[in-house]
Amino acid sequence: MKVRVRMYRQGLGDSFLITFDLGGTEKHMLIDCGSLGATTTGVKLSDVVADIRSTTKDHIHLLIATHEHWDHVRAFGELAAEFKKIKFDHIWMAWTENPKDPLAQKVAKNKKDLGAALSAASHALTTPTATKESNGIGLAVRDLLGFFGNETLLGAGKFSEQVNDAMNVVRLGLDAPAEFHSPEDPLIEPDWLPGFRFYVLGPPRDLGALNDTGEHGSSELYGIARALQAAAQFRASGRDLAAYLADSSISEESADFESQMPFDSRFRYALNDEKMRDTFYSTYSSKSEDWRRVDDDWLHGASDMALQLDSATNNTSLALAIERISDGKILLFPADAQEGNWLSWHDPKMKWTTTDAAGKKTQIAATDLLNRTVFYKVGHHSSHNATARAKGLELMQQDQELVAFIPVDRAVALKRNPPGSWKMPAALLYRRLLEKCQGRVVRSDLGWADDAKNAQNKPVEKEFTGMATTAEWTKWKESQKATANVTVSPNYVDYVLS
Repeated sequence: MKVRVRMYRQGLGDSFLITFDLGGTEKHMLIDCGSLGATTTGVKLSDVVADIRSTTKDHIHLLIATHEHWDHVRAFGELAAEFKKIKFDHIWMAWTENPKDPLAQKVAKNKKDLGAALSAASHALTTPTATKESNGIGLAVRDLLGFFGNETLLGAGKFSEQVNDAMNVVRLGLDAPAEFHSPEDPLIEPDWLPGFRFYVLGPPRDLGALNDTGEHGSSELYGIARALQAAAQFRASGRDLAAYLADSSISEESADFESQMPFDSRFRYALNDEKMRDTFYSTYSSKSEDWRRVDDDWLHGASDMALQLDSATNNTSLALAIERISDGKILLFPADAQEGNWLSWHDPKMKWTTTDAAGKKTQIAATDLLNRTVFYKVGHHSSHNATARAKGLELMQQDQELVAFIPVDRAVALKRNPPGSWKMPAALLYRRLLEKCQGRVVRSDLGWADDAKNAQNKPVEKEFTGMATTAEWTKWKESQKATANVTVSPNYVDYVLS
């Protein structure tokens, strides 16, 4: 029974169409469909959806939306009309997307509250009166919030509306009802897909493993988030501080705001108090002295918190291992799972029991699945913190066969704020993938991985100059040429497990 994995080349985002050939009968499975843009290939999401519809003949047996990030689910919102023309038999999402799950409700409230505060902070930091440093931080926060849609600068009330709409299309707007899965589920052997097993690896049902921000209303970081939102609202209002704090309509937020201030109110003056500015700090307010100003510093923590929100959301990824029973080979799809998700797979209680034709029972652990992995969809565009080392990549032992696909557009990533900070692929991980796979690494922007000196866009690849020797690249290129089960096309790359 053959399996074909098709990675679309729509830029910085994930869309994978897996086709199972059951001896002349094809079953199709789609994992995600999103993008933050495609500079290198120019492939559009509409091109992807057109190929999906043509290839599947408008019948997808299983749709999986791994987590609520725009680069994974954008098409379900923007091209909902096209997806509604497709027949879906089954839809899977993570337990974190189940509106009836009490723990999922807490996770969702945490993200919504923190996201709203960060959206407000980003807006306040990028006003015309902001310093250069503050503006840079605000733009960086804005770009991280871009994983939740394009509207995040419009204010707290609009945070994540677009990504929520896209997830609701998947959850409620298609043929089949959504099923919500967790690692506590038993082994899944679908009757419509004989010969294959699905192992749900994550996300863990543990707030500590999902993120470091704790439960809503009780963690230190949540308190900071509320103060951050209040500070942003005050900064944007342009009002006198005393009048702002005395406004009964914002009493709850102002109490948090006041508690987080570094100095007592009697030592503080508002920047819009012209008399005080002219008398005491006229030089401080001059443009040439921007580097000395600290009036926006209370908002600068937003960048760290935005990274935490991004990581926490990535950790809610529905992570799957797919086994072909006849030979035990594993296809690994961790979505954007980060460290807490990966490490949870190795909990001693995480075991699955299989039964062979003779009735023999075998216990399977995550280490066994990683040992047998022959195809790895690299997590989070091959960023530095989305592939576990000792508990992940180093446990993949099929070095003579292992293939890694990286859904990435490095040119798009490097333009995000601060420019050059989104290292995708991360150099050390990129090299280790090449070593483990003996060169069989494919990027959606370039096709086969190649020496930076041969790259068409040298500025984008220059960080990888000298990453490997000429002899290593020669060996890896020979390995790529000998890999007959990978085909690179303009719109997608195919991998076939024969």
